Amino acid sequence: MSEVLDKLVNKFGDKKVKVSDDYFEKYGVDWYKGIKPDPLAIFFPETEEDLIQLVNLASNESYPIVPSGGRTGLCGGATATQKEIVISLERMNKIEWLADKQQIKCQAGAITDDAKALADENNRLLPISLSSSSSSSIGGNVATNAAGAKFIRYGSTKDYVAKMKVILATGEILELQKEIKKDSTGPNLMEIFFGSEGSLGIIYEVVLNTCEKPTIREDLVIQTDDIEVIKNGILKPEIKQAISSVEYWDTNCQNLLGSNPEAKYFVLVQLASSNAAEIDKCLESLAEKELNISLLNSKQAEEAWAKREDLPVILADNNAYKMDICIPIEQLGSFLLKIEEIGQTEIYSFGHLGDGNIHLNIVSKERELELIENVYSLLKDFGGSPSAEHGIGQRKKNIWSDFPEYQSKYLLLKKIKKSLDPKNILSPKVFFSD
Repeated sequence: MSEVLDKLVNKFGDKKVKVSDDYFEKYGVDWYKGIKPDPLAIFFPETEEDLIQLVNLASNESYPIVPSGGRTGLCGGATATQKEIVISLERMNKIEWLADKQQIKCQAGAITDDAKALADENNRLLPISLSSSSSSSIGGNVATNAAGAKFIRYGSTKDYVAKMKVILATGEILELQKEIKKDSTGPNLMEIFFGSEGSLGIIYEVVLNTCEKPTIREDLVIQTDDIEVIKNGILKPEIKQAISSVEYWDTNCQNLLGSNPEAKYFVLVQLASSNAAEIDKCLESLAEKELNISLLNSKQAEEAWAKREDLPVILADNNAYKMDICIPIEQLGSFLLKIEEIGQTEIYSFGHLGDGNIHLNIVSKERELELIENVYSLLKDFGGSPSAEHGIGQRKKNIWSDFPEYQSKYLLLKKIKKSLDPKNILSPKVFFSD
């Protein structure tokens, strides 16, 4: 171990290699604090060549490495636990506008909000909408296939990736692309790396497509005791086509935010379009639904969305155990009623209504483990996913055995891992227990 550290320092110097406790505490762990970090060193590559040399060193020494971006993950995917070398990509953060194709070329360490701002400057939209976008990195977004509030309209990060560069554990460089929609030259192999969380290769450069920026926006609030009215009302095709986001939070969350709940669920909807007639038609259709709807002015909308963004932070300050799940949309109302029954005052629920992705936050010292087990048991009954958008990391590896429907996927994933990383040096504790 000391020999590897000596080689690392001798090769790259103390400007790029940090070994002090303050660096370990900051760069050795992501936002999930349930795993204690224990890295060997933090390495800061500044060029592609730095990255290649480091991976080659790790490969030659059969030494484990952990890629790290903005460290905003919630599952320990970027946490080094057994003296791994953490590769922080934050210095590889260049962003370039490609005017001919209206694309953004980013190094992996580029911050999401910076990329979004560059698109905006060029009158385009990069619709990666995350509560962590001021800190998360583009490489990390791709490696986890980050989604978020605008998934209902725009999909997840992978839907905007046109090209990527990946370095494998062997030091080989892959340049992958999917720029032509109709392309039958075999599988789209970029898919292997979307959501791979650094375990199959290190994504270090990405070209992202952008899309047309809507010119008209309307924000509205619906307060209801029955979440089914959202599915049966606003998720109809004639309205859904103009929805950019549809978020909700429950009574417990409303109380936590200091609100006076008028109904069980507070639903925040954003309509966006470049066609005024389309927005008008949606509003007319909503007016016919006999819902408790309030249109928001710009200040009210800003305050409402700020509350939605504040929720995860406030719950984290309350030491909430965060669960990220997805329920078939047709069963969401029934599921939330069952959640009320098992943890009426101890489970805080909010999330993305349009796709069934809800975030359950358990705040209970006495019943935390019991409630976690109850939620997962209920999730199986409803045929839901135990990880909708936060990934697996080190925290959720039990799902492979607890949810039988994922066992074939796990078997194939192990085979791919063995093929691409035969020495098991890339994020060796992510996904796999052995």
